[in-house]
Amino acid sequence: MRAHVVPGATGEVEFMDNIARYAPILGAFNLASGTSPSPRGFPAAIGNLEKPRYAFSMADSDLGWTQERRGTALVLAPSGRVDESTADAFRERLVEAVETGPDLAIIDLSGIEYMSSRGLRALTLAQRAGQPHGTTIILARPGEAMREILAISRYDMVFKVTDTIEDATAN
Repeated sequence: MRAHVVPGATGEVEFMDNIARYAPILGAFNLASGTSPSPRGFPAAIGNLEKPRYAFSMADSDLGWTQERRGTALVLAPSGRVDESTADAFRERLVEAVETGPDLAIIDLSGIEYMSSRGLRALTLAQRAGQPHGTTIILARPGEAMREILAISRYDMVFKVTDTIEDATAN
């Protein structure tokens, strides 16, 4: 692919053909759509694929949240995706919960489908917020994807991770 193309030059069509050839991998163009809003016949732009392979919208992300007391433990159960659109809400709720000073905060990860680095940072900030209150944070019931994320990020070394909430409360 060329790095710079002068509009109207012969290389512009070649450049756009290269973009159109590789962009479906990212979900940016759809060569098979048959539609062409461009006067030059280039493929339709971003957002027209029914199921882009790698690109996805985070605007529709929604974070569910429940919490309950179990003795001196507070069980926090977020659900959904913790990504760029939900990480701030996730962080705020975690920090607010641990600042109430429970002895033990158990984060039930069974409802979390995915967590970005911003979500992991929220876990770190919650841990810091809980330290002055003597709150211990334990991550419980991570699914396969979350186990992998925790292992890759080495957060399974920073936090105790349990298979069940009961294991976490027995701590």
